[in-house]
Amino acid sequence: MINNEKQYKISKKKLNEIVTEIEKVKKASEQNPLRNKLILASLLNVKEELEDEISEYESLKNSNQETLAERVISELPSILTEYKIISGMTQKEFSEKLGLKEQQLQRYEADNFKGVSFKNLLKFLDSIGLEIKIKETRLNKSRKRTPVKKKTNSR
Repeated sequence: MINNEKQYKISKKKLNEIVTEIEKVKKASEQNPLRNKLILASLLNVKEELEDEISEYESLKNSNQETLAERVISELPSILTEYKIISGMTQKEFSEKLGLKEQQLQRYEADNFKGVSFKNLLKFLDSIGLEIKIKETRLNKSRKRTPVKKKTNSR
């Protein structure tokens, strides 16, 4: 995921370089066709991934949504970055709002907040005014319980 404007610009530049490289490989396909086919497949794969990331960042940046979509708990960390992008905050503004140094926020974002405790994650969400709601779900009560067998002493 692209986390900020700097990464966005780098990604756009990299995408242009890959498109140029794809054109070169297509033109040189007569020489060693198998090798070029493999290189082309790899470049097209990277191009697609970059386009997806750029598209996601642009849609978040241009979004005027007021609520973030329902998520599973494992996606909580990415909500922080999405909030920053949608809000149009700079890295510095967002780090201040979270009560972090800018470099610490960069480290957290680089690792998608994986090293952050659940307690701190909740603190960060609270500091930006995001709340977590537990969705009502039907419990599956039809599971049969397996009785525990008692051991018998056989002498």
